[in-house]
Amino acid sequence: MSPIIVPQAEGIQLFTVPLPLEEGDLLGSPQIAWQAYGKPSDGKAVVVLHDLSHSHQALSTEVNGAFQPSGWGRELIGPGKALDPAVTPVIVPNLLGSPFGSTSPLTPDPHSGRPWGTALPPLTVLDMARGVSALLRALGLTRVRAVVGIGLGGLVALRLAALFPELADGVVVLGAARALPEGLREKLGLTSQVLRMAPDNEDTPPLRERAPNRTLARLRLDYLKLLYGRDHLGSAYPDSAAAQAALEAEAASFADTFDPVAWSMLCSAYAGCDLTETFSKIRARVLLLAGATDALAPAGRVRDTYHQLTAAGVQARFVELQGPGDHGTLLSDAHRLKGPVQDFLRWLRG
Repeated sequence: MSPIIVPQAEGIQLFTVPLPLEEGDLLGSPQIAWQAYGKPSDGKAVVVLHDLSHSHQALSTEVNGAFQPSGWGRELIGPGKALDPAVTPVIVPNLLGSPFGSTSPLTPDPHSGRPWGTALPPLTVLDMARGVSALLRALGLTRVRAVVGIGLGGLVALRLAALFPELADGVVVLGAARALPEGLREKLGLTSQVLRMAPDNEDTPPLRERAPNRTLARLRLDYLKLLYGRDHLGSAYPDSAAAQAALEAEAASFADTFDPVAWSMLCSAYAGCDLTETFSKIRARVLLLAGATDALAPAGRVRDTYHQLTAAGVQARFVELQGPGDHGTLLSDAHRLKGPVQDFLRWLRG
């Protein structure tokens, strides 16, 4: 078992200046939660951006319940791993909209003092990128060695590199292409509508508190079946009934703990993002890592993104990871991540 690594610093950064949002609103009193492993310094730190339902607590121990939003980075960050904080300090922000400390529907509205709820303005991948940049400036960092993003975090990493071309030397994207597959974009984009129309939501205002629990659990179950394919489930559980029970338990745990408004907003941001038109603005070098059976970022789609990046003048690499290739298993093997990531970091220094 890997040793437990505690963050050397953490906090919630409060901003007094409103954050301009892509949809035209101003987000008053925004805040970003974060943790740091090692001692970040200008030009040397690596920023790691989490996936859709994860928190910024990448190395935290398990919590009660089948849904585990934290601890997802144990095979990525640590001694002997792809990112060793003793060599490369790591900062992990909580993306805007995520209900683990950053501004989200659970955060108090500075004017009313009540949780934002559905009154929170829509947040996009661009807004998340601006939030990360604001945090780095507040921490005194004007340049970082690399930004590493997983899934949704990968889209934010690429958008950040296009928005602030001088911020990072490199970008590592794990399990993300220029956009989600079209069918999945449409499905996730309907999350808010499905929750508003939920039968278990009839006697309460739209998306209020825990109202759409059963519907949220069903939506999460559908999403888990995208994260974990048949090969993984067949090897992890004795039979299909056991696999189904495990997925249902995680979906129920998720519905009991994750705010439905936050989930719908995050899904909308994920579904609404297509980065194709931004690639020509990227000056950082880019590494794309793909899983062979990733339903959220099929290897062929990631390879096409690589070709689009190079056509736009970006110095890019594409690697299809060996072994389990489902989206939910991309961070499960330290060895297969260490080689390509550390080779890429050496390339940045060359």
